[in-house]
Parts: sequence; C-alpha cells; structure tokens
Amino acid sequence: MTQDTSTYYVWIGGSCDYGHKERAGGAAVVIEHNGNIISRDAISDLHTTEFRMMLTLMVKVMQEIPEGSDILFLTNAAYIQNFDKTPTAKSANRTSSESKDASSLAISAESRGRKARANSDLIIQCIEEKKRHNSVGVKIVQYHKSPLLIETHDRATEAMAKTRKEFHQKNNRLSVSSEIVASVSMPPCAQKGEVSANALSGLPSSQYRWRIPK
Repeated sequence: MTQDTSTYYVWIGGSCDYGHKERAGGAAVVIEHNGNIISRDAISDLHTTEFRMMLTLMVKVMQEIPEGSDILFLTNAAYIQNFDKTPTAKSANRTSSESKDASSLAISAESRGRKARANSDLIIQCIEEKKRHNSVGVKIVQYHKSPLLIETHDRATEAMAKTRKEFHQKNNRLSVSSEIVASVSMPPCAQKGEVSANALSGLPSSQYRWRIPK
C-alpha cells in the first residue's frame, strides 16, 4: 500500500473472550507516520467486546495525535466503519451490556446498510474527536496480507489474557482469605453470646479472631 508521508496510519485490531462470564476484551494499535512506526498501544477490560475496546482506543488515538492531522485506521473489522455515524434514537437507548451481541449486530447492520447499533456513547466521542482533525477515515484491509494488523490482534489477545488472568488471581486470593477467616473457631463463650474482656483475657489473640455468623 502506497502511503502518504503526512498521514498517520493506525493499524487496529481487537479480541474478546466470549466463552467466559467475565468476558475480557482487548484492542491494540500500531501507528505509522512518515514511513516509520512511531507508537504501539494496547488496552483491555472486563465485561466488554472487542468492538467496544477498539472504539475506546480510537478515541484515545485521536486525542493523542496532533490536532489537524490526517488519520487513517486500517483494520479488518468492518464494524468500526460506522465510528462517525450519529447514533439513531433507537441505538442511543442501547446499554453497553447489550453490546455482547456486537458481532452479530455489526454483520446484520452491514447486510441491511444500517448504522451501527451498540456503543453509541463511544461513537459520540469518536465524532467529537474527529472534529479536531483534518480527516479521519477507516479502510478495510485483508488480515492475512497485513503483518502489522496481525500484530495488533496478537497484542490485543495478550492484553485480554493478562486482564483475565489478573481477574482470576484476585478472585482466588479473596477466596483463600475467606476460607482462612471461616476456619478460625469461635470460643464456647462466644457461641453463646457471652463475650467479655475477662473471657478473652486468657486466650492468645489467634483464638479470638472470628466472625459472628449471620
């Protein structure tokens, strides 16, 4: 692809794990300018979609690139072609939780020539950020012929996997802590509700750290 040296070319890809209830998602970019790679970035979150992550990263990129620039996003995700289409009244009522079906929504919207439905809050932000620049567009490219696009998908998947791993590690730590607290036995006097300073005075501190059962 012949590149204009003044344009910022932003390769962008996303990934989402729909198979788990925490539904981690990620997006990544590789930015080229004047024939050189000038930046790489990746983001991730829980309870999201790859499309929501990609739109979030598009907003971030447009905020960080100098005002008045020409920006071209390169991707294989046709969904984000509608990043600058004003949401309809119907789509504005759609919540982010409904975006779990963003993939099917994008496909059906394209087939019927309709506007993007989900993520209207982010689309509005994209529209506002686009105003800061001379031009912002999206070009669909072939995934298998675009090494930098492949890289963005790989980096998005890595970011997504890291977020999911941290989520499970945190939950495991909380689970272990709860089990430790629950395993501490209560003194007989506490079981009867007869707790006093005198009753505890002869016990080591480890014996009177308990939780009163609800």
